[in-house]
Amino acid sequence: MKTFLGIDVGTSSLKAGLRSEDGQLTVHASRPYPTQRQYPTWAEQNPMDWWQALIATVQEVLQTSGTQASDIAAIGIDSMGWTFVPTDKDGEPLYSAMTWQDRRATAEATFLQALPEAERLIALNANPLDEAYSTAKVLWLKNHHPDVYAQTDQFLMCSSFLVRKLTGKNSCDYTHAYGYHCFDMTNLCWDETAADFLGIDLAKLPPLYASCDVVGEVTSEAAAEVGLVAGIPVIAGGLDAAVGAFGSGVARKGTTADQGGTAFGLSIALDHVVVEPRLIFSPHVVPGLYLLQGGTVGGGTFDWFRRMLGQSEQMAAELLNENVYSIMTSEAEQSVPGANGLIYLSYMSGERSPIWNSDARGVFFGMSYGTTRADIIRALMEGCVFAVYHNMQIALESGAQVAEWIGIGGGANNAAWCQLKADITNRPFTVTRQANGKPGDNSLGLAVMAGWATGYYPNLADTIDEFLPNRHTYQPNPENHAIYQELFPIYLDLYERLKPSFTDLAAFTHKQKDRT
Repeated sequence: MKTFLGIDVGTSSLKAGLRSEDGQLTVHASRPYPTQRQYPTWAEQNPMDWWQALIATVQEVLQTSGTQASDIAAIGIDSMGWTFVPTDKDGEPLYSAMTWQDRRATAEATFLQALPEAERLIALNANPLDEAYSTAKVLWLKNHHPDVYAQTDQFLMCSSFLVRKLTGKNSCDYTHAYGYHCFDMTNLCWDETAADFLGIDLAKLPPLYASCDVVGEVTSEAAAEVGLVAGIPVIAGGLDAAVGAFGSGVARKGTTADQGGTAFGLSIALDHVVVEPRLIFSPHVVPGLYLLQGGTVGGGTFDWFRRMLGQSEQMAAELLNENVYSIMTSEAEQSVPGANGLIYLSYMSGERSPIWNSDARGVFFGMSYGTTRADIIRALMEGCVFAVYHNMQIALESGAQVAEWIGIGGGANNAAWCQLKADITNRPFTVTRQANGKPGDNSLGLAVMAGWATGYYPNLADTIDEFLPNRHTYQPNPENHAIYQELFPIYLDLYERLKPSFTDLAAFTHKQKDRT
């Protein structure tokens, strides 16, 4: 039986999974890698860490499963967005990768927003001119390291870098291309006039592909290094949020994915372009569909708490052989909806949609001597979901419809998170399940994409539905929702009142950095 290899390059680790033709996960492996934060708004990774993680995980899944490399029918790769690598003519990195969390290009974003052509660029690309996007980061590199910019042959997105390492071919799939504001969202092509406005050399941007297009085949050199065989087709792949949404059943108009991980957010499938600059817009991996997205940074909060303050939970997890995050959510359930008046703003490294503010920071509001550890953890959770709810409200105002809300990512496996999302939004929250009871995920999405690209499956949407026959739905609790409806306006007002102070605090921290 043929198998499909999926590579998911996330913010903190790379995961490889082998799936059989019937969609079943045979085996998976993961490897972590660090993010370097030289300054508060910087977030860099070494692209070669991804490559070494790919080699290690692929070798592990082959060895563990006993699968022959010759049995792999096709390979699909997805990755975090807005994370690019300047490469030379041999595809080797010239500079560290600035990840989606990197918000250093504030001056470049201000320059872009002041351009006479700014509105035209937004209308063309359907996305705001924010420093998190690839556009501003390329300009930052051009301004601060002109030698690197001049030497750059191609700017490759994270997944495209690995596709290049495997196939020797440069590429950029549609779901990643939107990070450049010279990408025409309607016609799915680079726009030369827009590139001229931006000051970006269009020759440095790679050829465009649909996510399920085959870019090339594994070369003999890559096969020897990774432990594969030459000739395996490799598809263009896509944005991790888009692939994860598809792998959980978001394959038709109106279906909506809720992403739970380092990046929280939602993705609503549409069949037409919507220009809503407060949100994120991209093509979907399913041809003919787009995703109206809200993306927040708050998901990393839980990991921050575990590292900084969660020693007791970590010890309990090791003693009981349980997941530390499950222990934390169980503790949060000892509090009450509204966390006894404690509100959390989850802007630990600025925020993306809908406020687009690099200066914003995390805030606990309403602490007292009566505040408990359970209140703090519950407030963390509620603040993260409030950030997603804020995005959802704007999406609904723009005319988008949420027909079915589907959970993806690690949070979909935790009942406390799922129920909280249903309660805050007052919408049923669904977790799709495979026949074996496991939720859909990125590896399933990549397997179906790669299988469809190489002729193994006749239809993307029908195949993913077939592989996800079961659904578990969390119904909202009206009493809890009423509490959150009282709290949510206070949450929104808190940010507006603190906005000037965030700016002042950022100026102070910049001075502190200069002093040191």
